[in-house]
Amino acid sequence: MMNLKKWVTTLGAIAGISLLIVGCGKEEAQPVEIAEGVDKCDICHMHVPNDHNATEIILKDGKALKFDDIGCLHEWTEQHGTDEVAMQYVRDYYTAEWTKAEQATFAYDKEFKTPMSYGIYSFKDKAEAEKFVAEQKKGVIMDAEGLKNHTWERSMSKHMKKDGHSSEGPSSGGHQSGDMESTPAHGSSTTTTTHH
Repeated sequence: MMNLKKWVTTLGAIAGISLLIVGCGKEEAQPVEIAEGVDKCDICHMHVPNDHNATEIILKDGKALKFDDIGCLHEWTEQHGTDEVAMQYVRDYYTAEWTKAEQATFAYDKEFKTPMSYGIYSFKDKAEAEKFVAEQKKGVIMDAEGLKNHTWERSMSKHMKKDGHSSEGPSSGGHQSGDMESTPAHGSSTTTTTHH
């Protein structure tokens, strides 16, 4: 009887310590899958392709905000701040694997094609970003800190038609709103339909 009591006490202590450890280690906000053809960008309202351009903000209340271009994610943080943001995620250019924005490396060139023409690609690995820029023979490398000082200009001139966006849209920095879909920037031959 005494051994059973010790055993129950020991199990109780182990369970208590386990709960304490789990309680202290608050679970980190995770990215949410993109529902292609359903999810729309929280800034420009275009469909978010399930590709390397997709980005997300996970709020502290667990809500996921999805964006078709890292420039839209930046615009959201400019408008709303980051006090309610638990985590920002970007996707690797080559694998489309989610990675924390703060740990990513970025490549920018005004000629890199992205859905909203911000020209920024994300890379999980800095060496891969450097290799990409070397292969393209253009572009600059930035870390998350460098991205904060980026000018965030959009190159609207030749990307509008190539990426499936209407050339009737604005030629300055404003976003278009509507039901036009962003096309993946992987050189895909997918065509995009514009709803009028």
